[in-house]
Amino acid sequence: MNKSFQLEVNQEYLYLLYKAKNTIWYFNELVKSGYSGYSAIKFQNENGIFVWLENIRIEDSYYCGVLSENNEPKKVPLNTAIDWMIIEGQRMLGGYSIRHYWNSLGEEEKLNFEIECGFRIDEGNDFFRPDRSTPEGAILSIEEFYSLKDLDGIISCKDFRKEAENIMIEHSVEINEKTHEMITSALKVSFFEELELNGFPKFEGLDRVFTIEYQREDQQLIEEKVIYSDGTVTINRLWVWYSGKDGWKVLNLVE
Repeated sequence: MNKSFQLEVNQEYLYLLYKAKNTIWYFNELVKSGYSGYSAIKFQNENGIFVWLENIRIEDSYYCGVLSENNEPKKVPLNTAIDWMIIEGQRMLGGYSIRHYWNSLGEEEKLNFEIECGFRIDEGNDFFRPDRSTPEGAILSIEEFYSLKDLDGIISCKDFRKEAENIMIEHSVEINEKTHEMITSALKVSFFEELELNGFPKFEGLDRVFTIEYQREDQQLIEEKVIYSDGTVTINRLWVWYSGKDGWKVLNLVE
């Protein structure tokens, strides 16, 4: 990726770097498994300039490859990478810093940029670890449990009591223990009735793109854009709560 451009450092850019940091595990696993397509990581060199290292292989705790601007061999510690990218089927995955620049362009400029780069850029696919270490990962985790029809796993990703508290706040209901318990119980009943009526939804063969819409205290409102193989798109907006030692929990869906 031998192309330089000016990036505006704003909240969107910082969130994209957060995505890169929390999805690079996927890149590492691909490289370790012998991925043969185009691969690259971005790091800051000795002169303080961010550059791309291409044709990546991993040796011990280092990325090894060649610098995009001069093909000079180089190795850098794994923890110095700020971005990653692969090209799969002429489509860019990862490349969050590139995507940030692409998002700032008009439609014609986007097309010209893609032609110059030689690959397609779209909304991508965010490969967060499906666990409760991040809000996005918690959403992926519960969806994975739904696909596996793993009821215990689904319940482990939820917190009905905190969800009840959210509902009371959103509807200006006075918070007291009796009302809290009543709404918590109603949410549990509704959850099981929904499963009995409609079964377990499947979340397989999908691309997902996440955005933080809002943050408050220990909660984040996350937008999940789900892109199906036929191009159909659905949007889910979910409150996710940091519970402490048990990680992030998926709460109520926001209509």
